[in-house]
Amino acid sequence: MSETNLTQAAALNGKTQADFSSTLSRDFGSTLVTQIGLLGLGAFTSVAAARILGPQGRGELVALTVWTLALVQVVALGMNQSVVFHTGKKLFSISEIWTSSAAIGAAQAVLVVSIGLAVVPLALRGYTSEVRRLGVIFLTATPVLLFLGGSYPANILQGMVDLNSFNLVSLAAPVAYAVGLTIIAALHSRELSWAVAAQVAGYASSSVLGYWLFSRRHLIRIRWNGAACSSLLKYGWKTQLGSVSNYVNQRLDQLLLSLFVPPRELGLYAVAVAVTSVVGFLPGALGIVTLAKGSNLGLQDATKLVSNSFRLSVASLVLLCGGLFLVAPWLIHLVLGREFVNSTLPCRILLPGTVALGTARVLYDGARALGDPILAFYAEGAAMAVTCGGLYLLLPRYGIVGAALTSSLAYSFALAVVLALFRVRLGIGLKDLLFGR
Repeated sequence: MSETNLTQAAALNGKTQADFSSTLSRDFGSTLVTQIGLLGLGAFTSVAAARILGPQGRGELVALTVWTLALVQVVALGMNQSVVFHTGKKLFSISEIWTSSAAIGAAQAVLVVSIGLAVVPLALRGYTSEVRRLGVIFLTATPVLLFLGGSYPANILQGMVDLNSFNLVSLAAPVAYAVGLTIIAALHSRELSWAVAAQVAGYASSSVLGYWLFSRRHLIRIRWNGAACSSLLKYGWKTQLGSVSNYVNQRLDQLLLSLFVPPRELGLYAVAVAVTSVVGFLPGALGIVTLAKGSNLGLQDATKLVSNSFRLSVASLVLLCGGLFLVAPWLIHLVLGREFVNSTLPCRILLPGTVALGTARVLYDGARALGDPILAFYAEGAAMAVTCGGLYLLLPRYGIVGAALTSSLAYSFALAVVLALFRVRLGIGLKDLLFGR
């Protein structure tokens, strides 16, 4: 190759790198703003629900929703990440991916409702008949959660790196929920049923917006391809194993607490979890961008992206969790009131694990972008043993404090395992992640 051609190639490569860096910064910036918005909305709705319903009602709201959301997670089949990956890699046409995901989503919705009609009333047998009735009503909203626009069409937009549209869909449900709670508070109502209705309305608004934005980018056509459906499921079940394990590790404490402790204690623990989750906006944004961008990149560039995301997540989470540890007692007392001060200790215990949880989440999305979605399952499966053993030993004796300690230990163990797996399966060691290759 001549010197002129080498110069032109170098210039073209430099321009390509500059364009990529520019779009990466823009997409990350918009996603980070969205995650901060979700953080603010989550904090508002958590405080509003706690003040409207009190510790008792807040615990009942958690109990009647957590079982349906757990069922949704179990039958999700990793389709969200699979749709993003297949769209980014352009393995099939958009119409084929949408048709297959819609068919799978419809089957998932039927399965969740069928199982839930047996599980939810049984799980809520210790609650009032009103709580059980609302639990079944919330269950019937599952098709909105799985089948409509708030889910798979939004993931197609994410895979197309249309993160502005994806972020709008992500914001729709919590915005509608926040508006609903604001109206309930203005009416001075303390009805649990209204809070459930506001949550369902949020899911519906997300679905409508998702399909509208998707239809603007792509003409919706039914185009069945059995190979596309099979490929989505094949990739999806691998990431599903990790997603379910991750969900169990994060929710098993609340699931068991809903069975064995009074609703008031569950409400206090839910507040502690909500407070620690406020730092999740940055790893959340990093995970979304890493999966979307990494699925559209070659191996070398995707690896570099994962390393950059890892370093940023570690630095930010250590800083944010350290600050939250200091201000947690004041923050809970000021925002939620004296009746929630007993949430402070479990909140502080959860914070070290929160650093590990957010960092591991970024690495999971990085592994999915690198084509190894099952890696998350190995890490979370190992951590699940810590979760089960810790809850068995500590929950009966120490209640919500024991649950917090168990969760923090399990999250930390999961991070240690995923770092080891990155080295063994992907050839990317801790030194590579921290300093780059």
